[in-house]
Amino acid sequence: MSKGSLVSGIKPSKNFCLKSTAEENDNIFPPAAALVNGEYCLLSGSEAEEYYIVQAESTAGALNMAVILHGALCITELAKLAVICKEHSIDTAQIDAFSQYNIKGRQGFQTLEAVDAYPEALKKYLTAKDIPLKTLAVFNKLNEDCKKYVVDAVAARELSVGDFRNLVNLLFDMMPKIKPEDMQGNIIKNLSAKKDRAGTAFSDKLKELTERFPLTVSSPDNFETGRLVFSFTAESAEEFMEIITKTSEESNTSKLKKIYGFLDEQNIS
Repeated sequence: MSKGSLVSGIKPSKNFCLKSTAEENDNIFPPAAALVNGEYCLLSGSEAEEYYIVQAESTAGALNMAVILHGALCITELAKLAVICKEHSIDTAQIDAFSQYNIKGRQGFQTLEAVDAYPEALKKYLTAKDIPLKTLAVFNKLNEDCKKYVVDAVAARELSVGDFRNLVNLLFDMMPKIKPEDMQGNIIKNLSAKKDRAGTAFSDKLKELTERFPLTVSSPDNFETGRLVFSFTAESAEEFMEIITKTSEESNTSKLKKIYGFLDEQNIS
């Protein structure tokens, strides 16, 4: 069979179409399919009586052709691409689009696979908004009530990218402290006020624990993790050794354990 033939009477066994909706696929005519080891893979369009057939050396090669025919990919289409790879055991390293869109690592692909199963209202929103994959990874960690609130929010109004990111991060940060009454009315206002109070209480407690500690204690990632930076300034070797010795005193090692214990209590690790 020559490359670029129009063929009728076949039925592709694999669907590699990446369009977001069936309606978009119906607008592509004639649909394209790739022949791979005697098997037809649909690359664009939908089922029809006649197909434009091209040759491909592998299923990964056929999928790359589908991406080329499709053009630029939004996040939901990248998600569909990841699911196709998983369903057909295609090595994602062989799919050019993933490196092009900087998708890498196990978590990145797990996040994409989760996106493919999102409610339609959220997927429709994501086709129009450039939401970072990192934000969607945080969304995936929300409980079902919080996820539903986000889905309802994007269905009810046009959230900006910043609003979406702030909402997801706020829900994630406050999720352990959210009560049923917080979900009524203006949840952003309710949780922001609660977060402010919690933040003040956190700062006050940390200040209390680090007071008179011989080292300055700071967080390199704003307490997203339990990593802390301990620092001090010395104007002489004698002062240096004095601070080191003081840090090793039992009272200060006890304070150090209390600092990390407090972070554990806040689920910061």
